[in-house]
Amino acid sequence: MSKNKSLRGRAIAVLAIAGALGAAAIPAAVAAPATPAHGHHHFALGALPDPAAQQSGGAALAPHALAPAATVPASVDLSNYLPQVGDQGQVGSCVAWAIDYSAIGILEGEQGIQGAPHAPMYTYAQIARGDDQGSYASQHFKILTSQGLDTKADYWQGDFDYTTQPTAAEKTNAAHWKLSGYTALRTGSSLQSEIKTSLAKGQPVVFAFEVYQSLEDITPATAANYSYYPTSSELAGQPLGGHEVAIVGYNSQGVKIANSWGSSWGANGYFTVPWRFVTNQIEEADAVGSIVNTGGGVY
Repeated sequence: MSKNKSLRGRAIAVLAIAGALGAAAIPAAVAAPATPAHGHHHFALGALPDPAAQQSGGAALAPHALAPAATVPASVDLSNYLPQVGDQGQVGSCVAWAIDYSAIGILEGEQGIQGAPHAPMYTYAQIARGDDQGSYASQHFKILTSQGLDTKADYWQGDFDYTTQPTAAEKTNAAHWKLSGYTALRTGSSLQSEIKTSLAKGQPVVFAFEVYQSLEDITPATAANYSYYPTSSELAGQPLGGHEVAIVGYNSQGVKIANSWGSSWGANGYFTVPWRFVTNQIEEADAVGSIVNTGGGVY
């Protein structure tokens, strides 16, 4: 989106904006329609605007400094650390899948920690409490840094139950895998270098953005060739809603992204976008720190 077409002026639950509206101003609808229009795909979304106070407070958990340009490689791909792209089903839990499953799964692979993949509903259920209205990143980061994250092997509620709360035993197990922190990245023209620096350090980057129908209907070829960009007519209209995903790689053309719509969507569950998408379409992004593992636990 262009900077003169800010999300702040829209009455729709969309992108998580650093320094934007409070949660009370956000309408309820965040998921794609249950009944698809003819010829189109519809997937669940779920990213809400992140209140300014919580976003700025979270950034202090893991101060981020740019590395000298010479230390940043021409390309990075962390996707080999992610066993399989996740699938959020028809639940508005994309933020949980981007952070809890994709980003943390990559960190554990890098760090050689046993336990991944983790259970996205562990955090989302505590946020939603039976009301599937989506979430914003700092809500998940708060739980991950204070409680930790339970494993799929231990979390019996599965991938889609956003009502049943974690048990005391599950919280005890989650404490074996805590997140060190996260860093709110600078957006706009600075974001390209911020992403490169973060991924070069092994830190995946999660971001929220507005989804248009062309992304849901993307072909495998377009998903893989770094050409995807919303059409001008889409940008002039209303988006379907906000969505959160994880950047797992970059090269001279753009970034590689792990989605949460299953492996049959896009390029085996991934898609790529050019650098101009990063500059113009993202208004909030966070680098995910590292896993503090105490050892043991059920995994």
